[in-house]
Amino acid sequence: MPIYQDETDNLKQLSLKNDNERYVARQLLDMHAEALSREKPVIVELGVDIGNSTRLFLNAIDKKEGSFLISVDILDCSDVAKSDKWTFVQQDSADVNALVNKVPILNDGIDILYVDSLHEYSHVKKEIYNYFPYMKQGGVIFFDDTDSGPYMMFQRKDNAKVEIANRKIHRLLDQIFLTNIGFFDYTVYKGSTGMSRFDILTPIGTRLSPPSKSIQRNNLFLWLPWMIFTFLRRKIRPKEIRKKY
Repeated sequence: MPIYQDETDNLKQLSLKNDNERYVARQLLDMHAEALSREKPVIVELGVDIGNSTRLFLNAIDKKEGSFLISVDILDCSDVAKSDKWTFVQQDSADVNALVNKVPILNDGIDILYVDSLHEYSHVKKEIYNYFPYMKQGGVIFFDDTDSGPYMMFQRKDNAKVEIANRKIHRLLDQIFLTNIGFFDYTVYKGSTGMSRFDILTPIGTRLSPPSKSIQRNNLFLWLPWMIFTFLRRKIRPKEIRKKY
């Protein structure tokens, strides 16, 4: 029996419930299934905490020769799991160069990347842009805590700071996707605190372009003068100029 099978079985039971726990379980089990589906996956986990996802990944790869899990955290989390397929590295999770120097196998590419470290816009942005060139074509990046809904006022996790942080991260992922259409497929999971997923379509070594700048329009009335101005400008321009646009 693979290690940590009891924890995996417990998640499967929780996934059948009709409360919020099922979303947590299903999202973790989706990552578990992704690891199971690969022959010799190299997995990198950014953020460890108490090791729930660590032990789940180790369960998935326990019987897979040539597979590895590398977990990174700024804190010492070296005691959350035990496996000869597991390497824990205590360092800044965004410093991919330092990590590759310590774990050279990453030069051959990453199959699964799980981002669950410091939930701040600037830090997550560094992680995405630093690690993307190491992602294999067909690889997957999972992002935890990308839904601000549970943290909004009067909701079950009411917390203004986390609400704002999660919303910024979700907007970052949207902007990166819009700028890099064709580089990856993008899926958003709702429920619990949310999870997002990038399915990588580009070969290893690909670098992302900077995120696009876009303005969210929340009130059509406020944009009405701009719309009128744009409409009139198009009407008064000569036809020969309009044809160029």
